[in-house]
Amino acid sequence: FSLERVNKAPASFDCEKLLAFETRAMQKLPIKQRVAKAVPFLQRAKLITDPPPCDTAPYVTKILEAAGDRVKVAGDILDFDDFFIADDKFTFDESALDKRLRKPANARDLLTKYRDQLASAVEFTPESLDPLTHAFVETNGLKIGDIVHAVRVAITGKAVGFGLFDTLAILGRERCLARIARALEITA
Repeated sequence: FSLERVNKAPASFDCEKLLAFETRAMQKLPIKQRVAKAVPFLQRAKLITDPPPCDTAPYVTKILEAAGDRVKVAGDILDFDDFFIADDKFTFDESALDKRLRKPANARDLLTKYRDQLASAVEFTPESLDPLTHAFVETNGLKIGDIVHAVRVAITGKAVGFGLFDTLAILGRERCLARIARALEITA
């Protein structure tokens, strides 16, 4: 070490490079470790209690698996807060609500029919909801986007998210039905 070899230029910090390293490290972790890293963020945000309920780890696991590489760092779990907020408390993105549920003339009728389909579904898994939705689309002479976007806004309050069938299955039948009913009530 000598002072002659010390660079006179100031040090720089590259946030994007740091995020790339963190993302790569997060994706290499086993799912149990990713869950363990995400839970404290949920606790600090008061979305789950401390200590967490017994069913928290399996629930967070499903969300992280469905989100895939969208969760770049553990704190990104907070982008999916709609899974943890009570069905009557989460907020709707007003522009998404207008675009997907208020403006299309038949959106509310289609959502009501789709809600009835969900209520009568034998199974409530991504694998069973996919063909149920496609059959609904075909029966009603629709395009898949005509119903998928409206349902996503109704159950998450957001215009974007990961796979709809995963989202439906994670929330479960009762929560989905309650959220769709609330969206229909708000847009009435």
